[in-house]
Amino acid sequence: MDLEYAIPENLYYDTHDFWIKVNGEEAVIGLSDYGQSNTGDILYLELLQAGETVGRGDKLGSVESGKWVGSLLAPLSGTILESNKDVLVHPRKVNTDAYGDGWMCRIKLRDSVEVKGLLTAQAYRKWIIEQETKEEEIG
Repeated sequence: MDLEYAIPENLYYDTHDFWIKVNGEEAVIGLSDYGQSNTGDILYLELLQAGETVGRGDKLGSVESGKWVGSLLAPLSGTILESNKDVLVHPRKVNTDAYGDGWMCRIKLRDSVEVKGLLTAQAYRKWIIEQETKEEEIG
């Protein structure tokens, strides 16, 4: 099965459809191309602010699209260093430039060991194929 989604090799991923770029003790987090595609046109985005702390699996923010409203769950634990104010004003940037201007936040990692629990691009690609296969079987 060929995937039409961009999945850059230099990033990590999680099963909540986030991409994570780790740089030392910091990480940049955004919604993957597959994630933004499933979410649909993002109309509203809310994110935790700088200084707030988050645990892995805790609410990082919320998203509203034409077909979905829900929580964004943090792929890693840490302290928010910066939220992308630009996507709060222009949430569609997550759809149009998921791996560039559509990033969501930067965090200072609480425990870098958590990175080992993330998916590589190859593992994420395999996970997407499994999800799409399940949807086809249900669908």
